[in-house]
Amino acid sequence: MQDQPSPTTSKRPRLSVDVANRLRKMIDDRQWVAGQQLPTELKLIDMFGVSRTVIREAISALGAEGLVQPQHGRGVFVAEHLPTRPFRFGDTSIDETTHIRQSMELRLGIETEAAALAAARRTDAELAEIKRALDAINQLNAESVGGAAEDFHFHVKIAEATHNSYLVDFMNFLGTPIIPRVVLRLDFGAERDAFFEELIEHHNAIYDAIEAQDPEAAATAMRVHLSRGLVVNRAV
Repeated sequence: MQDQPSPTTSKRPRLSVDVANRLRKMIDDRQWVAGQQLPTELKLIDMFGVSRTVIREAISALGAEGLVQPQHGRGVFVAEHLPTRPFRFGDTSIDETTHIRQSMELRLGIETEAAALAAARRTDAELAEIKRALDAINQLNAESVGGAAEDFHFHVKIAEATHNSYLVDFMNFLGTPIIPRVVLRLDFGAERDAFFEELIEHHNAIYDAIEAQDPEAAATAMRVHLSRGLVVNRAV
C-alpha cells in the first residue's frame, strides 16, 4: 500500500506560497528596500510560525523571481535592482467576490472604450464576426445557460474590431476568467430565466450600436451590460 503524505508534507506547498506572498507584499510595500537584508531564517520562522523548510521554499520562490538574492554566509538581501513586476490576474490572496468586483471594474474601464472604438472602426467583415459570436451566446442564453467561452469570444470579437492590437492582446491575456459565472448559482426558474433574457437584451444592444456605427451608444450599452453584471454578481 502506498504511503500517504503526512499532514505536514501536504500543507507545505500551500504554506510556502502563502509565506512567499506575504514576503513579496512586504517588499512591494517597501518594508524592506533594495539592498536591505531580510531578517534571519530563525526570525522568519518565528514571524510566520512555520518550519525552516517552508521559509527556504518561500525564499527560493522569491529568488527565482529576482526579488531577493541569498549571499552565502551573509544572509538574504532584497535585490539591488528589482525586476519590473508583471501584471497578475486572478490574485489568489483575495476572495471570489472581491475578484469578481475588481475584474468587472477593470472591464468597465477597458471594454466601454473598446465598444466605442469598434463602432467607429469596424468593417463589414468584422461586424459579421461579431454577429456570429452574438448568435452563439444568445442561443445559450435563450436556454438559460451561460457559456463563458462563447461570452468571452463575443467580447474579443468586439476588441478585434477596434483595430488596436494592444486591446486584443490584453483581452486574450485576461482570458475567460474575466467572465464571472457566480450567477450560475441561481436556481433554475423565473429568476434565472429573467437574468439570461436581460443578457440577450444587453448583447443585442451592444451589437446594434456597433452595427449603426454609433460610438456613444455602443459605449453606453457596454457600460450598462458590465455594470449590471457587477450588481448581480455582488448579490449572489
